[in-house]
Amino acid sequence: MPCPLCRSEFQIPKNGVAGLPTRTRDAHGPFSADTASYCEKHEDERIKMHCFDCNMNVCAMCCLEDHKTHNYERIQTVVEQLSKYTDDVIEQVTSRIDCLRGATAHLEAEHNKMSGNINAMEREVKKRSREIKQLVDRQESELLCTLQSLKSAAEKKVRSQKDTLHMAVTELESFRTSSLELRSKCLFCDITQAANDVHERAKELLQTYVIPSEYHAPSYKFTPVNIDELLGDDQNFIGGVDEVRDSGNGKCCYY
Repeated sequence: MPCPLCRSEFQIPKNGVAGLPTRTRDAHGPFSADTASYCEKHEDERIKMHCFDCNMNVCAMCCLEDHKTHNYERIQTVVEQLSKYTDDVIEQVTSRIDCLRGATAHLEAEHNKMSGNINAMEREVKKRSREIKQLVDRQESELLCTLQSLKSAAEKKVRSQKDTLHMAVTELESFRTSSLELRSKCLFCDITQAANDVHERAKELLQTYVIPSEYHAPSYKFTPVNIDELLGDDQNFIGGVDEVRDSGNGKCCYY
């Protein structure tokens, strides 16, 4: 801080004014609380006064001769005023330091609070996202299972009809082969005896294995949910972030 007498800047000691060094200069220089110096002009006079107009320490005779119209005061009084002023300044600065440190601590605490709040909401957003993803995955799994069931049922039906058709073809071909052999190898009298059996067997086979109706594989259609209609253009299905204001003036929303 600047010295109130000479305006020179100096460092305030940690223990205050008590830690300031005592310096003795001539009558025209800065002077401290040490009043044992004598005036160079008036050798018998001690320097006890400080002229504010000239910013110098002088004796009483100098005040009467050279500084009588100036503003001056006893050095001891000036030193006491300086000490009080310095102590007041130190007290104000110390109080301000405490306030600033308190503000810094409060700022850090609020920052940590904000960070913790943001981290907690990040966890909530991720949790919500996982829940929605799990819901979508479950619905996907259910739809795929439904499709697999439909596919399995259709394949089972096709296999059943193929087996039936294969059996029909096999038996009919066997009958045709045996009939042709009988016709080519048997004598006229043998044919007449077997003709009735051939006729009955053919009738039975034709009634059993009728021409099936044309098979048409089942067809399915997937109809997706319209997300735009479900949620709207300006909505989301996770949530929003709201700024909570202590003053109760409202909320700021960020999506």
